[in-house]
Amino acid sequence: MIAHHHNNFFTIIKMSALILILSCFMYASNKHPIILMHGFMGWGRDEMNNFYYWGGSTDLEEYLKSQGYDVYTVSMGPISSNWDRAIEAFYQIKGGQVNYGEFHSESYEIIQTPNNKIYDGFYKEWNKDNPIHIISHSQGGQTARMLEYLLKEEFEGEDSDLLSNSKIGWIKSISTISCPHNGTILADIVTENLPFLQKMTPFFGVMGNSEIENFYDFDLDQWNFKRKSNESVSDYLDRISDSKIKDSKNFSGWDLSINGSREFNDLYTTDPDVYYFSYPNYSTKELKNGTHFPDWNMSLLVWIPSIIIGTSNKLSSDWYMNDGIVSTISMKYPINSRNISEPNKLYNKDNVDKGIWQVMDPVHQDHHVIIGHKLGYLDTDNMKLFFNDMLLSLLARLISGNKSLIKGKNITAAES
Repeated sequence: MIAHHHNNFFTIIKMSALILILSCFMYASNKHPIILMHGFMGWGRDEMNNFYYWGGSTDLEEYLKSQGYDVYTVSMGPISSNWDRAIEAFYQIKGGQVNYGEFHSESYEIIQTPNNKIYDGFYKEWNKDNPIHIISHSQGGQTARMLEYLLKEEFEGEDSDLLSNSKIGWIKSISTISCPHNGTILADIVTENLPFLQKMTPFFGVMGNSEIENFYDFDLDQWNFKRKSNESVSDYLDRISDSKIKDSKNFSGWDLSINGSREFNDLYTTDPDVYYFSYPNYSTKELKNGTHFPDWNMSLLVWIPSIIIGTSNKLSSDWYMNDGIVSTISMKYPINSRNISEPNKLYNKDNVDKGIWQVMDPVHQDHHVIIGHKLGYLDTDNMKLFFNDMLLSLLARLISGNKSLIKGKNITAAES
């Protein structure tokens, strides 16, 4: 038991390290808010009976707020495409009626402006003078990059707040944890061997207007997958029987696949004015034959997918090391279909640049523990104390203005 607590204390340290690094840019006298973006099968703050995506039994958002930081959590479709998720995130932050775009909606036969997706906005002043920092986990990292892409582009013929004109400078930094920048082998294997799973998606709407939906919402209103209050189950199933989602690329399965990720990476380029950080992790060990097997740090819940990834011959052996869901090599930086990487380097605290993916040393934790899941039995006071000490010490260093964070320039707190 002592050893177990010891290992999990270091999990807390690893989780805290991300906040430590990011605070160099986030917590200044004109501080910009932090947006937390969840991954595949994630959930909102009002779901899962107070088990938080960010922190598990500990509410990381509320704790950071109590320490004076401006933090918000977006809740996006847990199995939706990155396009749909990014647009939902935009309107939750800025406010307004969700608009997935005319061309996109017609192409995939979804509802362009679902009636119940109208948000007040928790940061209405968001613009180039009031940018945001994004911390993301898993698919949330892909979604963050998609949001960045949609903000930069201007889509002809669109009239939505997001797509009609470009919005350069609205994001200050993007940080990704356990992100499948280049896809995960697991998505390909599931799609190939269990193709019926995507075809079952419409059935999730049976839970519409029920207590189950209040506990966990698949949030697929754009597909009209929600049973109406006066609609029988049989009537609902008849209505959605011909849905196009069954073979659609407008779905997380495609975006998380190797080819789907590369397709997006062909469109995506880093912004020279944005800071990028990637946080890879792993929880496997190499066997004598070169394959990878889960180590005892890994939760038993992800052992089977980890073994599948660690022995798959779909790609090179470089993809064997994994965190139970994603290969570690895929977490570092985006690579396109021509095998061209986005600018990247190993993180150096004395030389932090914009427009380049700065890759942290891999963290020895699995896909879920790294964001606080399975830590409910720990002494949460120790976690809070650790976060607090790290942030306060860094703030003191920033305010002193004597730490060079960008090559050739000393920046002060007001500039960060």
